[in-house]
Order: sequence, then C-alpha cells, then structure tokens
Amino acid sequence: MFLSVLNISRETCLKLVEKYVSPEGQKHLFNVEVAMRALAKYFNEIKPGSEDEHTWAMCGLLHDIDYEQITGKENMEAHMQEHSGPLTQKFLKEIDFPDDLIRAIQSHNEVQNIPRDSQLAKALFAVDGLTGFIVAVSKVMPDKKVASVKIESVLKRFKEARFAAAVNRENIFTCESELGISREKFVEIVLESMKKI
Repeated sequence: MFLSVLNISRETCLKLVEKYVSPEGQKHLFNVEVAMRALAKYFNEIKPGSEDEHTWAMCGLLHDIDYEQITGKENMEAHMQEHSGPLTQKFLKEIDFPDDLIRAIQSHNEVQNIPRDSQLAKALFAVDGLTGFIVAVSKVMPDKKVASVKIESVLKRFKEARFAAAVNRENIFTCESELGISREKFVEIVLESMKKI
C-alpha cells in the first residue's frame, strides 16, 4: 500500500510533541524517530526510492502523541483502549497530518484493530517495543548508556522472560514475519541509530 509523502517539517511536528509530551516522554519518541528513519534508509538501499525517510521518521516522532493525555497507566485497560484512538487523530489534525499516516500510526496499538497494511505501519509496530527494550538493557550497563549496549546483550536479554517483562517480544519479532529482517539485523539497525542521539 502506498502512503502519502509527508511535507510537514520536523519543526512543526516537534512543536506538537512539545505541546503534548513531557521532556521525559519525548526521549522515547526521539528513539523511535531515529530508528524509523534508519529502517526507511535500509529499505531504500534494497529498493531505491521505495520509502520516504522523513515520513517514516515523523510517524515515529508522533506515534505516542496522546500517551500522556489519556487515562494513566494505573488503569492499564482504559489506557490501552484509548491509546492511539480519537485523541491521536485530533492532535495530528492540528498540523493537517494526512489521514493514511494517522491510520498507520494508530495501527501500532493492536487494540485499535487497524490492520498494519503498509511497510511503515509494520516497522513502527516492531520498532516501538524494541527501542524501549534497548533502553532497559542500557540501564543495567555499568555506565547506563545506550552507547555501551551490544547487539549480543539485547539478543541474550530477549530470552529472559523476567527482564523488561512489560515489553512484548512477539511484537518485536514481527520484524521477521512482517518485514523480512532477521532479529539480529533488526536489533543492529535500531541500536546503531539510537547510539547517534
């Protein structure tokens, strides 16, 4: 499925993020942004011009725009029901974000029951959990830095059910079934991109 190419600047997207997301929450968005850009670049190397890096990056930056504005995580069921729902649509419409890209963003929360029918939507779904998982791995490093995390450390931690238990490994592993990228390669692309920020 072909998606709109985004012609809204990063500056405009960032202003929206600053309006609705705390500085602490923004860190996750920046991680997903760089990872999505790196993945679009990866697909473009396989098939030149197939994906727009700016569009992918901005969908990553804005994917959790509603997260702090809905029912808190103390009521997880209500939180997940609302996440990526009407409020996401409302906020993104403030900057005239295209409908098909809003839909792709909303599809990263399975509760919304929106099919992941584009490469971008599939990538966002897998990347979201992996960035959080890599941050969790970095927190057990002596210097607590993502820069010190190795691919092997991430792969090893996947096997420990109690480590970062809230992260759904199966979502991350859709990189293989939905994107055709091995776990090792997927971790490498995302981890290397995160090390740059």
